[in-house]
Amino acid sequence: MAILTESKIKKLLRTTKLKETKFLILEPGTVITPSAKEYLRDITIEYMEIPEESEIENQEAAFPMSQLEVSEAENIKEQKTWKSHLAYQGKFDIIISHILTLQKKSHHIGKMELVGALNTILVIVQTMTMETLASDKLDLIQEIENWLEDKKSYVASLYPEGSFIPTYKDEEWVIDLFKLHGYLQELEHFISKEMKDFLKSEDYINCISIVTILKDYCWVLMVQSKENSVE
Repeated sequence: MAILTESKIKKLLRTTKLKETKFLILEPGTVITPSAKEYLRDITIEYMEIPEESEIENQEAAFPMSQLEVSEAENIKEQKTWKSHLAYQGKFDIIISHILTLQKKSHHIGKMELVGALNTILVIVQTMTMETLASDKLDLIQEIENWLEDKKSYVASLYPEGSFIPTYKDEEWVIDLFKLHGYLQELEHFISKEMKDFLKSEDYINCISIVTILKDYCWVLMVQSKENSVE
């Protein structure tokens, strides 16, 4: 008969992920000593037959290490998924906050065309966190892509991404658009690197494509704002 003692449960709490998983599998008939029960108040116990090959001889508590390893692997995967989605949502929140701040500044100085363009980005970014992007938002993205076709070559020739950087002499909204472009670029890289295993294949490809389009759109808006401020 297996016995789970206080010393054994302390060892499990110290050397495994039992504190995090709060799930323990024991052989049917395992006796838990009163002192050990004090450490199991918040832990769910499941009794399950353990195959002979996974039994550990000469231990008071028969604990299925193979099952523990599986549980730990699943727990690590769940934690990684949670952390990735948390970071993913956090990047969207930062972008949305920056857009709203820039809209407020633009509205204050009467740049209503820029307010409208930023609102287009805002609407798309807000809906990207949903499982399915509405058809009208997809049409909006297509409109942006068509609008960019006539402008990207000119912008790239004079203000190439990766080499052009605004200076302190530029207007504040130009620098803010450059910053927004950086946030979108960071999101693009994060999705590409971190979200492949957590998004459906189609959603993964669509998200990268949409963020890339918004990033390019933001860059062109920055260039237009810079040129208009010089005129």
